[in-house]
Amino acid sequence: MPRHRLLTTATSIVVALVPGTVLAQSVRVDSAHREVVVTLGPYDIPADSGMADMMSSIADDELSPIIVWPLRAAIRGYRLTVADSTGRPLSRGLLHHYGVVELDRRELAYPTLQNLVGGGAETADVVLPTTVGIPLEAGDRLAVYFMWKNRTGHAFHSVSLQLRFLLTPSNQQPRPVLAMPFWLDVNFHPGGSDAFDVPPGGCTRVFAFTLPVSGHLLAVGGHLHRYGTSLRLVNAVTGAGIVTVLARRDSDGTVRAMSRHLFGIFGEGPHLIAGQRYTLVVSYDNPTPDTLRGMMGVLGGLFVPDHLAAWPALDRSNDIYIRGRNLRTWESAMSKELPGM
Repeated sequence: MPRHRLLTTATSIVVALVPGTVLAQSVRVDSAHREVVVTLGPYDIPADSGMADMMSSIADDELSPIIVWPLRAAIRGYRLTVADSTGRPLSRGLLHHYGVVELDRRELAYPTLQNLVGGGAETADVVLPTTVGIPLEAGDRLAVYFMWKNRTGHAFHSVSLQLRFLLTPSNQQPRPVLAMPFWLDVNFHPGGSDAFDVPPGGCTRVFAFTLPVSGHLLAVGGHLHRYGTSLRLVNAVTGAGIVTVLARRDSDGTVRAMSRHLFGIFGEGPHLIAGQRYTLVVSYDNPTPDTLRGMMGVLGGLFVPDHLAAWPALDRSNDIYIRGRNLRTWESAMSKELPGM
């Protein structure tokens, strides 16, 4: 599908979703605040909408139009806002999860699209020092996916979703450390659900992996559901723990926040070696007599490769890429929603 059919420019996009509705997306460079501001909407959120029985499927996600990044720069964080038609902020608890993908760059541990940023309702905004940045070039193609979770009992109308990306200028001196985002899912299934069940008494799940390039961890966080306790990254050969992310929970098990680690302030973070075997270990409690459905365990953060030029290229012929969310996901979604395409 020709890219210009999305009416895409570096400043704005307007896409017809269904007859009678229009999603107006703007991509604006705010030079005064050194930000790129992406606004999506309006959306109508029905009452009691979202994940049925907390079971996730990528087919249930909202998909944005393809976004063309407007300038060469490095991003050092983002701020996310959900707002009503008057601009009044709404609870971020209306979002179950969200993510921004780089449509032309590979993920670290998987041959899939790179997740640039992402999180859940419990995820706080990310703001890194100006000495750190994720590189983006003018013309890079990004896209947003997210899922609503409205348990308030009433509907919301004309809701907007805004992401403000904080910039580290490419000509900054001294030059920022260039890092790549990464994520690890303990139950990764390309094109399918990453949710799993937790029986009464709790459980531990393990995912083993290797990396294609060596480098240092710079920042680490995570995402768990109710009664989640921790995510641990472990050297599978020695059994040594590398980093642990803990859940901060209410008395009913609801996860309100996740701990974070920012390395590199007083030296380099843990060094991971290409080809070395590592494991992600996810732990859940379950003091209830019922099986918990739709649980998740995701570790994410920033990784500084020893040699940025050695980052593997995205292989669009790879079976995992094809079965997962890919460029065609957005092209197909937009072609169905734009009349005459």
